[in-house]
Order: sequence, then structure tokens, then C-alpha cells
Amino acid sequence: MVDRQVDGEEIVEYKGTKIELCCSACVKKFKKDPDYYVKLTKGLLPQIPEKLVSEDLKLMDQKFCLVYNDRVVTPKSYKYKYEGKEYFFWSNSAIQRFSQKPDFYLSRYKQQKREVAKKLNIVTKERATSANSDN
Repeated sequence: MVDRQVDGEEIVEYKGTKIELCCSACVKKFKKDPDYYVKLTKGLLPQIPEKLVSEDLKLMDQKFCLVYNDRVVTPKSYKYKYEGKEYFFWSNSAIQRFSQKPDFYLSRYKQQKREVAKKLNIVTKERATSANSDN
């Protein structure tokens, strides 16, 4: 989770480097897709040397759960199809909440996407376009 502090008790090892995470849920998600998780969260993981981050791995457009928007998602996260498009979620409970008010969560995600991406030091298409138009 992006907003939680690391407490030093939840540790995983990635290619010989120890990484501290905030909770056991994040450890479980990390272990499910470690290469993707490292690439996505490298802005939060200063202990990861750049040489360990896969250059070949492409990030999805969706980086965060639509319901729990402080939680990152990967291609191996829970999936749900809405109006012909597949979305990714942190948990089954997030899918249940989304299915009750999908337009609300999609709208909120669009509004908060740039702000949450800043926490991960991710340059989104919107930020790149905005930065280029400022010049």
C-alpha cells in the first residue's frame, strides 16, 4: 500500500536485495509477481538498484486498484470486466464494491490517478503531456 509506513518486520528478498514492505498483504502480492511489483514501485523502494529493474517489462496503464486506490495492481491481480474492458483489483471485496457503483469508482480513479502516481514517481501519459505543454 502506497500510504503505509514500512515497519521493518515484513521483508522479502529480490535478487539478493532485502526489501521492507508495509504489511503481510503486500508481501503476498509481491511474491505473486515480484518483477512487475519492483518495476511499478521502484520509486518507493530506494534499496533496489536500477540494474535489477527489468527493462523489458511493460507496465499496464492501470497502476492502482479502482476501489482501494492506495494499492497497486499487477497483471496477476484480481480481474473484472465492465462494459467490455478488463480492470484489475486488489481483492474480491474490491470487485464487489466496484460492481455496485462502477461509474463512481471509474470517475474517482480518473480524478485521482495523477496524484497517486506521483507517490510512486510514475510519469503518466497525462503528466508527460502536461510537462511537455509547459515548455
